[in-house]
Amino acid sequence: MLLLALGLLAAAVPPEASPHPAPARAALLARGDEAFASRGDPVWLAEAIDSFRRAAALHPGDPEAEIRLARAEAFRALADPDVAREAWVASSSAAERALRRLSPGWAAAVDAGDLVGAPAHVGQEGALALYWLALATWSSAQSKGLAALLAVKAPALAAMERAAALDGVLDCAGPHRALGAWTAALPAAVGGGVARSRRHFEEARARGAGCLLNRVREAESLIVLLQDRAAFGRVLSEVEGAPDIDPLWAPENAVARRLARDLQGRAARLF
Repeated sequence: MLLLALGLLAAAVPPEASPHPAPARAALLARGDEAFASRGDPVWLAEAIDSFRRAAALHPGDPEAEIRLARAEAFRALADPDVAREAWVASSSAAERALRRLSPGWAAAVDAGDLVGAPAHVGQEGALALYWLALATWSSAQSKGLAALLAVKAPALAAMERAAALDGVLDCAGPHRALGAWTAALPAAVGGGVARSRRHFEEARARGAGCLLNRVREAESLIVLLQDRAAFGRVLSEVEGAPDIDPLWAPENAVARRLARDLQGRAARLF
């Protein structure tokens, strides 16, 4: 498994389950979807995660349930820093189970040790699972320190670049948002740098105009790298005062506004 091979915590891939009751699975997914629509409330988010976990348990590896679970756990990590580490691990495990089912070629490459080349085997059907796996792998490693991050850097970048190529719009331009932030943290010699980061954030703004998190990630990474304090303050103030253009992203935007306020409070230490 990807996380096991990289020295991170990951759940074992479960064996094939016996056929599950379709009505029960459908009801759990519907219940989870309804609760997830109100994910800004921790109670509803917990309800959504419980429903998706139960649906996934009926047939481990079922992409419909596992990808929903990966997304819900990723939102939990974003919304509550106190549980972020465990939530990112849960997100990556669910995404990996889904991706193994959707992209057997990817699974074979990973099992053979080709972690960097494996994403090339993922087609359109696996784009979303690959995105959540890459995001959760990087974020989980980042929370553990530089050594863990360096261990996953190459495969995570390869996975996110493939996700961006397959579908750069998913999760409100999430692949470009992630790549913009990640490449800002890396020197040009190893695939990072200002120019590359800027290109990805331009794509994120163009493709995900309704998502305030794109601007927050740009401010905390690229703009800090450039040491442009005026732009930093301007962008974050705009985020704090921005309305929700698309109600679909209102919960994420609420988190983005909180992150913007937190960053404003840390400005003196960042510049």
